[in-house]
Amino acid sequence: MAFFSIKRSRYWTKATCFFRSIAVVAILLTALIYATPPAKASDHQDTTFLATKLTAADLTDLFVFESPTNPKNVVLVMDFDPLIVSGENRPFDPDVLYQFKIDNTGDSVEDVVLQFKVNGQGSQQTVTVRGPSRPMIVGTESALVPAAWTGRLNQVFTTNNGIKVFVGSRKDPFFFDLEQFFKIIPDRNYIVQPNPSPPFTVLTFRPPGQAQDTLAPFNIHSIIVELPRQLLGNGKIGAWMTTSVRTPRLRNGNFAQIERLAVPALNELFMDFRAHNNSNLQTPTRDANNQSQFIRAFVNAIGRPVGIADAVISVAIPDVIQADLSKPTGTYFGTQLGNNFGGRRPKDDVIDVTASVVFGDAVTGITTGQIPALTSDNVGADNANFLPTFPYLGNPL
Repeated sequence: MAFFSIKRSRYWTKATCFFRSIAVVAILLTALIYATPPAKASDHQDTTFLATKLTAADLTDLFVFESPTNPKNVVLVMDFDPLIVSGENRPFDPDVLYQFKIDNTGDSVEDVVLQFKVNGQGSQQTVTVRGPSRPMIVGTESALVPAAWTGRLNQVFTTNNGIKVFVGSRKDPFFFDLEQFFKIIPDRNYIVQPNPSPPFTVLTFRPPGQAQDTLAPFNIHSIIVELPRQLLGNGKIGAWMTTSVRTPRLRNGNFAQIERLAVPALNELFMDFRAHNNSNLQTPTRDANNQSQFIRAFVNAIGRPVGIADAVISVAIPDVIQADLSKPTGTYFGTQLGNNFGGRRPKDDVIDVTASVVFGDAVTGITTGQIPALTSDNVGADNANFLPTFPYLGNPL
């Protein structure tokens, strides 16, 4: 997803601070216009390579939440390979290594990893689960840890260390009125970048009853695991996910990171498109110096006080989903702001939470320069897209 320069018109840039996941259907809309096959599209276009060559490595959403069926368990969800239409049987890519990375010591370096790698081709594909265990290597290079179990795709199975696993197709849980967002910010078509700022003509989301969930028709690929909390840590943790591939640069056969994602914001929303690849190839230890500067520049450009940037940085940097495993339940950003479990649940309205901070006075109490009509997209979670029991995300369309 491309971004206009932060130095451009303050009037134009007012409505640009939303979550990473908002562009999950951007390319589909572009495809309808340009007759580009959706399978070649990316959810957020971190890089041209992910957008056009390897959508299977294109991460969309990370969820970390307390199990609704067993208070001793925690659930991790990794969504990727977006814009799967009803009836489409898109294969999984056996060349991609998918990882949940967990920091339980507070230094933004992974202490525990869960790895997933698909085997084979066609209808008989399986997936091998590795971990949770200490990583062989930390950082942007990864080595496989010992295998724990192999199971079938699109079937729930339990590993020999008691982890419940599902890897397969699900209904995309994310919800957002992206169609209206494109009217507010037309400069989201990565195909026509760099694109000069068009006239800014729409300054409001559609009202309740008229707002529409643009993601409603789509499925996603998901990795969903439920496991005892103690396997990840005993207190506060930071979680993020990565995709990696083998490359001739690493002659030892290890995997090189090509994308990293946690908090639904940051790179795609505050950062210029040209900086996305560099950010993807870094670790959370670099975020304080990297992402923070883009957040501060952006908030300054939209004419809001520095306290807004301070608030965003305080909860979103480093780029990890924070959770407190010692707490029973939580709310989005609750580890940082509410002394609870924190994490992120699939039904959390992350668009409204962030928009109400950036364009409103939520959390900060700052009213200067607020834009009330942009504090909510007026779209909520559809209960039909979720299940009360594992794997929690709804059946694919």
